[in-house]
This record gives sequence, structure tokens and C-alpha cells, in this order.
Amino acid sequence: MITHARAVLLATALTFGMACAASAAAPPTSLASVSVPMKKDGGVYIVPVSANGIATFDCIVDSGATDVNIPSDVFRKLQRAGTVKESDYLGTQDYTLADGSNQTGRTYRIRFLKVGNVVVNNVVASVGGGGDSALLGQSFLERFGSWSVDNRTHALILIGAPSAGPHITTVASGGTSPATGRHPKGPPDPTSVAQTGAHDDPDGPAEAADDHLTAQRSRQE
Repeated sequence: MITHARAVLLATALTFGMACAASAAAPPTSLASVSVPMKKDGGVYIVPVSANGIATFDCIVDSGATDVNIPSDVFRKLQRAGTVKESDYLGTQDYTLADGSNQTGRTYRIRFLKVGNVVVNNVVASVGGGGDSALLGQSFLERFGSWSVDNRTHALILIGAPSAGPHITTVASGGTSPATGRHPKGPPDPTSVAQTGAHDDPDGPAEAADDHLTAQRSRQE
């Protein structure tokens, strides 16, 4: 009877020890992922995006776009609500559009963008174009450790918590940016379209361009 009891205890201890060893050897738990439903429209994926808790608009998920692009009418709504101010003006960035033409877009800091249940703070966004020009670009997507598109379920998969993002320096009262060099001494008239088609002029604001930004590509590509 005693021998049997000892055998049971030994077997139990051995099983427990093996379980602990297996647990110690197991790989770390993978980062949590979030699945955001999308809809497919004309060969591209569209996802609803909320900006500063004020305006929600449909964005094309575009990994080739350097920055998020916010349509002009949405941007003006953010301005009227007081959630985008002169202090959020970042300067300009050169982009290559889908048709191969070059355009200089004015960029702003958006306090936060919400996609699904995921919130990303301090996102750089260019501004301009109509409703069909909204893009969810790399200034949002690259904030995650990894992301992908599930073609089977039509979902945007965001993996891990968003990073704090790069340090953003505004140029509302003058300054420079490593990406674009010199900037105007202040932001453009908030009632004007924030998308331009000329390079910065240190002596005054750049000329307004055709208010149509359908897709953007970094010149550095």
C-alpha cells in the first residue's frame, strides 16, 4: 500500500515537472491582433476612419501612400470644430501621384485617428482632394509592429499596440523639416485648401494646386 502511494506521488511530481519545463520552453505569447472589417470597392479596400472624434470618412487602405490623406471637406470640419489648429501645421511634403505627376501637399498633425477599436495618436496627414481621395497610408499603418489584409474575410489585421510614433515638430511660427527643407513662415489660410502644387516659397504661401489628390507616393521610393 505504501509502495503504491509512493509510486502515485512520484508519477504526479514527474508530470508536474514536465509541465513546468514545457511551460518554460514555450515561446512568448504572440502580440494581440485586431481585425477591422473592410469593404471592397472597385478593386480596393475601404475602411471607415474617425478623425479627432469629429468626422468619420471612408479611406482606401493604401500601403504605397506615404501619409494618411484627409479630404478637404473633412479637414474643414475638423477646423470648424477646433480640433485642428495653426499649431498643428507641419509644413509640406513632396508626393508622386498615381498618374506619375508630382505634387506638394501641406501636412498637419491629426490628434488621433480611430480605425475599428484602435486609436493612434499624433498622425501625420496630408490634406486635399474630394471624398474619393481619402487614404489610410503608412503614417498610420507603420505605427504597428505588423499589419496585413485578410482577403478571405475582407479584414484589415493590425498586430500589436501602436507605437508612440516619430517626434513631430510643427512649423506654425517658422522652422524647418528634415523631409522638406524650408517652409512658409506660417500655416496657410485655414479656409483655403491645404493641398498645394508648388514648392515652398520662403517669402510667401505656395500657390494653390488642383484640389485633387487621388493617391500619393513618396519621391524617395
